[in-house]
Amino acid sequence: MTTTGWRQRAQRARISTGCAIAGLFIAGCTAPGASTGGDDDGATSLTVWVDSTRTPGVERYLEEHPDVDIRMTTIPSDPGYVLTQISLANQADDGWPDVVFLNTPEDVASLAAPPFDFAAPLDELVDDEITDGFVEGSLSGCTFGDTLYCLRNDIGQTVLWYNQALMQEFGYEVPQTWSDYGALGERVAAEHPGYIIGGLNGKWGAGVYFESSGCPTRDVIDLTTVRIDTSDPGCVRAAELLDPLLANGSVSALSPSDPAFAQIGQENRILMLPAASWYGEHRFKAAYESPAGEMAAAPMPTWDGEDVPYSGSVGGGAFVVSRHAEDMDAAVDFATWMTTNVDHQSEQPTYPAFAEAAEAWGAARAADPFYAEDPFPVMKDQAPLIRDTFGWVRYANEWNNIFNETVVAAAESPEPLLEAVEEWGSRLTQAAEATDYEVAR
Repeated sequence: MTTTGWRQRAQRARISTGCAIAGLFIAGCTAPGASTGGDDDGATSLTVWVDSTRTPGVERYLEEHPDVDIRMTTIPSDPGYVLTQISLANQADDGWPDVVFLNTPEDVASLAAPPFDFAAPLDELVDDEITDGFVEGSLSGCTFGDTLYCLRNDIGQTVLWYNQALMQEFGYEVPQTWSDYGALGERVAAEHPGYIIGGLNGKWGAGVYFESSGCPTRDVIDLTTVRIDTSDPGCVRAAELLDPLLANGSVSALSPSDPAFAQIGQENRILMLPAASWYGEHRFKAAYESPAGEMAAAPMPTWDGEDVPYSGSVGGGAFVVSRHAEDMDAAVDFATWMTTNVDHQSEQPTYPAFAEAAEAWGAARAADPFYAEDPFPVMKDQAPLIRDTFGWVRYANEWNNIFNETVVAAAESPEPLLEAVEEWGSRLTQAAEATDYEVAR
């Protein structure tokens, strides 16, 4: 872990140096960022762990809060990293951060429960008028039972990205239902082989198809109970939709981050891709090098028997406040500012979870010539439509890995996808029970 620090002009900023957290207890060092509460000169002292994307926000917070000393430690985004460091701090009974940013927000399910017992309940610490300002449903992942344990920074609601120029050239209409989507995939495979309308791999495919369909693989009841049932109709219809599209090649089994998938984009053969809101900036523009003026966003298709275009969720982070914070008010203020300050959040790379900030963020998309039309209205409409059966769980990493080992692996085999989905569910049940969940059906 790299520790960075600076002394702001006209401000005090504590600097963490000398020890990596992973080895600090063995080496006998003082924890970089160990909470100290207040200084002799009366300044408030906070220890924060954030990724590199969040460091400019910490600088900005310091500029606006000259009475606060900040010890900032820049941490990697590796899954499980924060959990390892908090476990070490627990063993030493020292060295916890006051606030930590989670790039893998599912970790809050571990941090809020034994043996970590790290995340502070925020219900009595954050005003209702603030939490009410978040996008509807965006705090549901942070909430277990009736208790709020984190504040959401950004969200990854899915939309139906499509190449407007190609769709017009080929004479296709944007599908409004998943049945129409499946039919279009059959046409594309026959009329324009090599073009794709979707991708199955990993958390991207699982979130887009199975989560939007309401397949209960992460349906959180509370911190110790989760519902898993891959025989549910929401799982069956997703598998039945994908089977023929994987067979004819119109849906790819490659990971969207795979160079081979990027090549499909660079060859302008992505006709359509249901994917997270951040794909516009970070995939189509940056990785896939899509031509300017061609990409647009449409609502997610609706499933048969429903009239709501539910989204899946792929991405987003959260801030957690420590139970060990000596100055709890200051810690909560920092986490609240980082997630709700409109000027700060409007400049972030991904869709803000705070609604007012999202509006300001969207203005930049409206003026961006990369898009065929402003994608923000669709993103805004989809933001509160993420299925509520997709919670943050302690087996999130296993959830993703097992999906690839079962469902994605079946995409290139004669095995019916539904059989692989059933195996996914069986192995998920084992993973959930191994992480101290009672599994309901």
